[in-house]
Amino acid sequence: MNIEDFYKELFQEIKSEQATEEDGGIQEQIFTQIAIDLLADAGETENARICFDRKEDKLGRTMHKLNGYALSENYETLDLFITVFKGVDEPFTLTRQEAESSINQVERFFRNAVYKDYIKELEESSEVFDLAHTLAEVKEVKEFLSRVNIFVLSNGIFKSEIKFNKTISGYSIFTRIIDIEYLFNLSDQSHVPIEINFEDYGGILPCLESPSENEDYESYLALIPGITLANIYEEYGSRLLEQNVRSFLQFTGKINKGIRKTIKEEPHMFLAYNNGIAATADELELKNWQMEEKQSFGLKIFRL
Repeated sequence: MNIEDFYKELFQEIKSEQATEEDGGIQEQIFTQIAIDLLADAGETENARICFDRKEDKLGRTMHKLNGYALSENYETLDLFITVFKGVDEPFTLTRQEAESSINQVERFFRNAVYKDYIKELEESSEVFDLAHTLAEVKEVKEFLSRVNIFVLSNGIFKSEIKFNKTISGYSIFTRIIDIEYLFNLSDQSHVPIEINFEDYGGILPCLESPSENEDYESYLALIPGITLANIYEEYGSRLLEQNVRSFLQFTGKINKGIRKTIKEEPHMFLAYNNGIAATADELELKNWQMEEKQSFGLKIFRL
């Protein structure tokens, strides 16, 4: 199947679903559900809720808009979804201006929601009331929320590049464009490969090859600086995790409390207290290196 066939099948699925709903359904929200389901199957979001909230100014201009959200169980990560959907027979070009405008609309919602006064403007029957109430009133959000992901979902094709990462009210905001090509790749492969160039994150990794006589895989023991790992996770989030690995959940358990205490109070002891991290890769690129002052040789992982 190519992307044109995928688009036609997707659009037919949306129309069929719309026809079965009593109120006729809204194509934009049906598309939103399909897109989020694909992201969830790939492990890129979890327990997402479809909703719709839009606020306009006196001139009818959209001030903020939200099509869905997912708040992790430990309040560490919040995913906010906004959809740019057009009911056309072929994929359209999603412009940079449209993407930036959508991101700004979600940012306005989040900025308003973290302040307590905003929930007074919402009816309790609003689809976003629970989220706004949680962001404003639940103290664990203030303590644990460390990452807010804004997903722009679209049945168009985004050909530009955009990085809108910033901080709002002390929270780190990261943005991603999920266009029809990305959804096609998800449907075709269950996940989209991640290629990491370690030079972009502070340097390549010294490593030792583990002797092995099997033909199934190669293994290496490498040292990765904590700041490098943190920067990579900041960029990709839970996409780095295999689907059978859950993100860090709660600080209530004895082991997790100990991990947190080490990170906060004794970061230099983390390697001694923990077993490290296992990473899998289809390919990796190695470079030879030499420490001139010690005249020793070795390998470094350059890219995987």
